[in-house]
Amino acid sequence: MAPLRLGISACLLGHEVRYDGGHKRDPFLAATLGRFVEWVPVCPEVELGLGVPREPIRLEGDPAAPRLVAVNNRRDLTRAMTRLARARAAELARLDLVGYVFKKDSPSCGMERVRVHGEGGRPLRRGTGLFARALMERLPLLPVEDEGRLHDAALRARFIERVFAYARWKGAVAAGMTRRRLAAFHAAHERLLRANHPTACRRLGALVANAGKRPPRAVVAAYGAGFMEALRTAPPSTRRRAPAPPAARRSPRGRPAASRRAPRRPRSSP
Repeated sequence: MAPLRLGISACLLGHEVRYDGGHKRDPFLAATLGRFVEWVPVCPEVELGLGVPREPIRLEGDPAAPRLVAVNNRRDLTRAMTRLARARAAELARLDLVGYVFKKDSPSCGMERVRVHGEGGRPLRRGTGLFARALMERLPLLPVEDEGRLHDAALRARFIERVFAYARWKGAVAAGMTRRRLAAFHAAHERLLRANHPTACRRLGALVANAGKRPPRAVVAAYGAGFMEALRTAPPSTRRRAPAPPAARRSPRGRPAASRRAPRRPRSSP
């Protein structure tokens, strides 16, 4: 079996492409997970021709549609980066990726909570890097994470689970999806779906049961979107809450029994 192919911000593999000429090599991604996957490294800032080292850049303006601006010379890179990001996302779509790991906090590659600077005041952590946004729009089913969140063992396990599930879905679609094969795929993943999102599991089951009422292509597209969305949802916690401590028993006078004074022992006679 060929290794799964995932995209990644190049600096996380140790490539010296950062604005300061350094890197942000992540040992787990580069050495541990890297033994089992084929990484496709990308640095959109270098591909844009900004060079190494280079002037820092940042997001400014409206967090919903920020501008990408060079910090010192104030050059607006928004249009150039957006154009490159869309073209690069189209290229990556042809490489059969089954996941992507972004560099957190990056104005080009940050998946979420990237700083967006306004006029005065503190920057808001409400932005998405321009390249990351273009890739997620082009490949909405693709499992994505940033390396910071992957330091959490539970999030890391869920991401890897989604990567394998997406690979199985892509393989099933490539092999030719029929109503019977879709039903078999759903049955094989029903327990996983129910553990993550019981409501979505029932919804997808109904979609499979009524697949003959809609065009096959529409059914497959709807199932794939619902399947990956369900796996993005964190499974409900199975931990039981610790029982609340019992309320202190109160005396008839309203004072907790534990705080009442012990009766005095009678004094012995001489």
